Amino acid sequence: MSPYRARLYRLTFAAAAVYNIAFGLWAALFPRSFFLRFEMAPPSYPAIWACLGMVVGLYGLGYAYAAWRLDRAAPFIAIGLLGKILGPVGWLLAVSHGEWPVRTVTLILFNDVIWWLPFCLFLLEGTRVAAAVRASAPYVCAAANFAAILTMATVLRLGTEVVPAVADRVAYISRHPALWRAGWAVWVAAALSLVAFYAWWGSFLRRSTWAVVAVGAASAGLACDLFAESLLIGWLPRDYDRIAPLATMCTGAAANGLYTLAGILLTLVTSSLRGAGLALTWAVWLSGVALTVCSVARIPIGIAIATAVLFALFCPWAVWLGRTLQAASGETWTGTRSGDGEAWTRTP
Repeated sequence: MSPYRARLYRLTFAAAAVYNIAFGLWAALFPRSFFLRFEMAPPSYPAIWACLGMVVGLYGLGYAYAAWRLDRAAPFIAIGLLGKILGPVGWLLAVSHGEWPVRTVTLILFNDVIWWLPFCLFLLEGTRVAAAVRASAPYVCAAANFAAILTMATVLRLGTEVVPAVADRVAYISRHPALWRAGWAVWVAAALSLVAFYAWWGSFLRRSTWAVVAVGAASAGLACDLFAESLLIGWLPRDYDRIAPLATMCTGAAANGLYTLAGILLTLVTSSLRGAGLALTWAVWLSGVALTVCSVARIPIGIAIATAVLFALFCPWAVWLGRTLQAASGETWTGTRSGDGEAWTRTP
């Protein structure tokens, strides 16, 4: 494990600790708030939800210890990962039985799905599987984002603002709810793969502090993206006039803006990018800036054009960058663990 990956794991587990403790306190102190927020009937026995909040908060203490002592973190992360796998299973059963509405998918994305990849990679650290997953990051990202833009063109487009009449958008979503939700699930996967790609990119940089800052910005963008996509999955076509504009601002403006900022930061500290490759890199970020501007200005045709250009450039560029950085890399990290901590050595 390199020092860079160790920092990312520590920050990830610290973020999980903060999230779990905050969610636990919210559920314990205000047990009816969650149900009111998602427009559900409040429970007859709110103390049960409050007790669940206490349990979630205790998980947060385990994650905090894991962030402090990576060498002893595996049991806490394994238990946490198991809970984050079983949680969505229980949610799917509750939704299928009509006990919970689909709009509660926001809870599942933030409580569970967003943590799957880093938790799994930590538990697999040092194995060939983990190395293969990291090496595949740029190619998986390119494929996931290609699938996302293809889904937008074929499945989602008729429910977006490129269709002038709101009534036509609502009618399309109402006729194809499963396709609509599946399409945005593809975009969730694309967003997760993008942050993983940025984290992979940062591992090739000597100035790891800026790489961590960039991954942090991208992670903030991911939070905005997942919130927007959970609204699109769970709330539409209901309250289209209220929900759709908020989702557009969260994903097109906030999330895309943060992703673009993270990419620019990584580009500025990647000295090996030169010539036509560097020009292509800046073309990607300029199209990202254009998408952010059009989203803020609420120009649907501009959003559509900027999105098409961005993805047309980004997908082949991600593959190119993956091959370029991997070909140029000639360094590995070796390390030893002890009860007092970790020691890592760079080997050319």
